[in-house]
Amino acid sequence: MVDNQPSQMEQVRPKRPYGWVAAIVIVAIVFFSIGYFPFHSTTSNGTVNIQFYESLATSEATFVNNTLIPQFESEYPGIHVTLVNVGSGQVSTDILALEKSGKVGSIVAGQDNLEIGQLIYSTSGNVLMNVTSMAPALMPATLIPAASNLVSYEKTVFGGIYFFPFRANIPLTWYNKTMFADAGISSPPSNYTVMLQDLQILHSKGEKGLMIQGASNLGGHTGSSTATELYQIMVQFGGNPLYINDSGDLHAMQMVYNLSNYFVPDYKNGYWGSYNGLAVGNYSLLYYQWPYIYNTLTSSPYNMSNNVLGVYPGPAGPVNGNHLLGGDVLFIPKGATNVPSLEAFIQFLLGTQAQRETLLNLSWVAINNASYQNLPAKASIIDTALQDAIAQGVFLRNPVPWITEWQTILMNDVFNKLFQTSTPAGYSDIPSLLNAAHQAMYNYILQNYGQANATLYNNPHNYAPISV
Repeated sequence: MVDNQPSQMEQVRPKRPYGWVAAIVIVAIVFFSIGYFPFHSTTSNGTVNIQFYESLATSEATFVNNTLIPQFESEYPGIHVTLVNVGSGQVSTDILALEKSGKVGSIVAGQDNLEIGQLIYSTSGNVLMNVTSMAPALMPATLIPAASNLVSYEKTVFGGIYFFPFRANIPLTWYNKTMFADAGISSPPSNYTVMLQDLQILHSKGEKGLMIQGASNLGGHTGSSTATELYQIMVQFGGNPLYINDSGDLHAMQMVYNLSNYFVPDYKNGYWGSYNGLAVGNYSLLYYQWPYIYNTLTSSPYNMSNNVLGVYPGPAGPVNGNHLLGGDVLFIPKGATNVPSLEAFIQFLLGTQAQRETLLNLSWVAINNASYQNLPAKASIIDTALQDAIAQGVFLRNPVPWITEWQTILMNDVFNKLFQTSTPAGYSDIPSLLNAAHQAMYNYILQNYGQANATLYNNPHNYAPISV
């Protein structure tokens, strides 16, 4: 997801599958038992030029361009792949524009699973190719359970397979162990109440405070980083974030308001790419950031060691400690050309080698279980943090078509008024802000999707997070 966007390891215990996968039961799916047999014929004349749309961080894009694509092209010399790396939310915009033009071309796209509903429920209808028939030949023989559950979910809800799980992503919380120790704190906060207490102690000892992804939809950002972070907090407080205004949502925003006393000034610019301040002493605690930053922070020029860099699932809420399961899915747009070549590229990206290399080099959580076999034995703090996060529970954001408007309303009507303006609203204003935001969202759905959908939205039990 690029706001531009990321995802997620390094060390594994000897003689067992990659750490966190050992904590979950692997779900087997029966496919072709020998080799890869594409649903379509792969014969074509001349070179096929594939455009691969994705939203990647700079380090991720570099690896895809310099490693993955050359490997694929060496296996398929008649196919050339160009990475089209776009900003967060831009994949949907570009694909919809191509669909309307009637000139889709040879495209494979990676889309944030939190935003895939925009393409399935677009004003033009579902613009994704139905790939149910080709799925057995393209997907790995075994998927991690979250990925398998996602496939089952789309078959149940959408009536077929329109996208493939590609890479998983779970946000974690990061802290500077040295700064915590200097303040007399021996372990990171287990819940939000303890986090507030620890921040008070850090402040009293002269240490820097808390960094969040608080840029909202200002300064060239889309708001997706901030909205997604708030979504997880609301879920942990028992809320339904898309409803905006139930009791859990209220209590979550009240806690964020209390924590804001200890936000570092740069939180107003924070997004998924903000993390280096942890290495240079600009903040002691980085709440909610993706695992891909581990490789960067432990490499030059930061060179943080595991004795200094701390990472763990993060604080639990009063209701649960569940974590958002982010990541990307792969799809082929309707009307795409040279489908056999597109199938070959998807099969490569989901294959054991590519999934293993992105796991080791980018800390992307592989959805292909075979990628975890016989990895180098290292003691990974990411391994432990991911195991613990998964044990607490993971969920998907409901793939509604109006997610962008929800995000905009939450930012403009709530977050910005509390945390981004020079004359911020106060604690006592939070209930009325949430109520107004819910009403604005209801009115939008009523106007654009009709009374039946607006009535559904007005029930706080609908459009709830999906446990996987």
